Amino acid sequence: MSRERAEAPQALRRPQQPGRGRAIVLAVIVHVLFFALIVFGVRWQSHPTAPISAELWDKLPPAKPAANPPPAPKPKPEPKPQPKPAPEPQPKPEPAKPQNFGPVAPQQAKPAPLPDAAQIAAKAEREKQAREERERLEHERQQAEEKKRQREAAAAKKRAQEEAAQKKREQEQAAKKKREQEEAARKQREEEKRLAEERAKAEAAERARQAAATARQMEIQSWVDKIKTKILSRANVPDTVATGTELNVRIRILPGGDVLSIQVTRSTNPTYSAAIERAIRSAQPLPVPPANSDLFPEFRDLNLNFRHER
Repeated sequence: MSRERAEAPQALRRPQQPGRGRAIVLAVIVHVLFFALIVFGVRWQSHPTAPISAELWDKLPPAKPAANPPPAPKPKPEPKPQPKPAPEPQPKPEPAKPQNFGPVAPQQAKPAPLPDAAQIAAKAEREKQAREERERLEHERQQAEEKKRQREAAAAKKRAQEEAAQKKREQEQAAKKKREQEEAARKQREEEKRLAEERAKAEAAERARQAAATARQMEIQSWVDKIKTKILSRANVPDTVATGTELNVRIRILPGGDVLSIQVTRSTNPTYSAAIERAIRSAQPLPVPPANSDLFPEFRDLNLNFRHER
């Protein structure tokens, strides 16, 4: 099988390209040189920048006087004519130093070299970290504001609930007080009505009692008048008895009108008293109410007053 592969037609094989190995070697050399250049450049540009110093003055230093130019040489007597030598250049006067009115201005730094790939990456990383830090701080600030708003909303909700509960309690207390006042007014009206009814009943009962008493008294008086009329109709009073003679007699009467006893309690004329006593006995039975009526007890012991009239 391996032999057949070895004997494959020459047309199926890929022809080898000339100079391929040389190109690979040159590419490796170029990459090595590029890498060395990057490393050397990073080391060459990573040296620290020289610090800049500045002096601070509490007071302005005294200004230094400008240096006077050297005096001109005195003219010499004219020598004999000789070839003139070339004049020596005179030293220029030093310019006056400017007065220092403040801190010395810092020296202008040399322009920094262009950053390389590492510095760019470090700067990008620093910017990324700073951006992330700003975003974190902004997120924390937003969270703090959100928590503050939530606390304020919760406090406002709690105050609203407390105010609603207080208002409800006040309304319930007002309604309860109103109900108590209405109940007290109703009880007072009922009590006044009851008292008025009792007073009216008492007055009616009193009027009825008084009317009954008056009627009873009138009925009793009518029976008394009948008894006195019958007694006086039987009385035989002598002419010697003066008009206006009075007599008080106590009579004890039995049921049916019979007289049990007669007693003169007051008398101004014995003749008149004897005539009335005889008339009482002759008038039996006296007209009295029936024994089973409620009026007869008033006649068991009866007091009668007599006054003689012609």
